[in-house]
Amino acid sequence: MKQVLILCRFALMLSLPMLISCSKSYNSNSNPSTNTDFKTTLAQGTWAISSFTQKTEDKSSVFAGTIFTFASSGTLTASQNGTVTSGSWSYSPSSVGYYGGPATEASLTISLGTQSPFNRLTRTWNIEATSSSSFSLVNPEPNEDEHVKFVH
Repeated sequence: MKQVLILCRFALMLSLPMLISCSKSYNSNSNPSTNTDFKTTLAQGTWAISSFTQKTEDKSSVFAGTIFTFASSGTLTASQNGTVTSGSWSYSPSSVGYYGGPATEASLTISLGTQSPFNRLTRTWNIEATSSSSFSLVNPEPNEDEHVKFVH
């Protein structure tokens, strides 16, 4: 019995420093993409794509004259040359990483079907930057190297 008690004390002394060093990690991120008001801003007014790049190619011209409307209900319309394409959108805010894990990035999922050019937007994008008049998205797949910027 005495050996068990000594063993328990020894185990407690060894584990105590590890227990003390474990703590929740809060990444204070001032990146505006974590702003919960993003959904509200997105649903106000209409948006246009000012730039769309894939690797070193500027593909913005395929979205010239397209007007995007993000409704607060999660529906999305894209109007281009008199044709309206309907879809949906959803926002996922960043979340705090715990116990040394990294924080997740805020993301915007756009679903506008498989018709060109809107199939280029249909995916989940990481939100790179936001303001009241613009937001920038980046494809999380590094091999795609796609970046899109929407402006009011």
